[in-house]
Amino acid sequence: MSRSFQSFPWWLAAASIAACYFLADMHAFKGREVAAAEVYGQPISQQELQEAMREHLWKHDQSWASLDPAARKQTRWRELENLVNDRLLRACRTKSTLNTGASQPAAKRESERMLRQFADAAEFPGRLAAQQLTPKSLDARIYDAQLDEAWIAEQIQPRLNEITQQDVRAWYDEFKETLRIPQAQHAAHIFLTRHDKTKSDREPEIREIQRQLLAQEKTFAQLAKEHSDDARSKTLGGDLGWFTHERMPADFIAAVQQLKIGRPSAPVQTQLGWHLILVLERHASRLPTFDEAKAEITALLISQGREEAVQSLLAELRQNSPQSVSYHAEVIDHSEPAP
Repeated sequence: MSRSFQSFPWWLAAASIAACYFLADMHAFKGREVAAAEVYGQPISQQELQEAMREHLWKHDQSWASLDPAARKQTRWRELENLVNDRLLRACRTKSTLNTGASQPAAKRESERMLRQFADAAEFPGRLAAQQLTPKSLDARIYDAQLDEAWIAEQIQPRLNEITQQDVRAWYDEFKETLRIPQAQHAAHIFLTRHDKTKSDREPEIREIQRQLLAQEKTFAQLAKEHSDDARSKTLGGDLGWFTHERMPADFIAAVQQLKIGRPSAPVQTQLGWHLILVLERHASRLPTFDEAKAEITALLISQGREEAVQSLLAELRQNSPQSVSYHAEVIDHSEPAP
């Protein structure tokens, strides 16, 4: 079993109901284009593959142009395999007579939840129409996804092992460093941007604000409200809340880490502009205790066990039906992400 949060394969989310909502985008032109693969004689179109590739690039903040030929090939085949797996599970489920417990009303509720995610409800029908869907066909697609999920859960249940306290403890002892809570700062600042074209040199301004602060003519909060160019924090007295190094520019963090709590900084220049910084609180980096982490670790191990069980199920389905899947490499290797 993989023991790393970073390496854990989360593709199973694609089999979940939430991801299936967006399979509408992948199936928009099914049957109108040449097939990239077939599962039990049912085609997976090149368009579906291209839509899946686009979705993958968007989720991983990648551009097709930035990938070398090997990475492009890997992306094509990985996304196709995900589509093949989904289609294979669907085909096997439809052959089954098991009662999965899914219901049409449940699918309707999920569809209504999707509708509520749109700020303008009128946008929803247009989005469906663009994908050659109607509210009724969307309900049917969600219902099928729920049936798939319930069938998978029933099939893998005998393959799942109980997660014991010893399993959780063993993971914590070996990989607890991956759970380290980074140092966190609670700070406020007064900010003068360097991007105001009407003010080429703002150093005199920031030094005048510092003078007023040191002379106790006004408080830090008052000066922030009057002078700061940070619209989000100025009304809060410059308060930035709690943050880690990942949330702030490196040059700003470097300055913050040098400060003592409660003592305003001298003017600090970063790539964004000038700052006066006041550190209010600081939490050192630390490891969570076992009791703090055990619920998260347990959830991870359950998910990993489920993923392994699904992979085992897929391997068995393919072994029992070796001719169920066929590929068209010439189509796959010439596929590009959908625009």
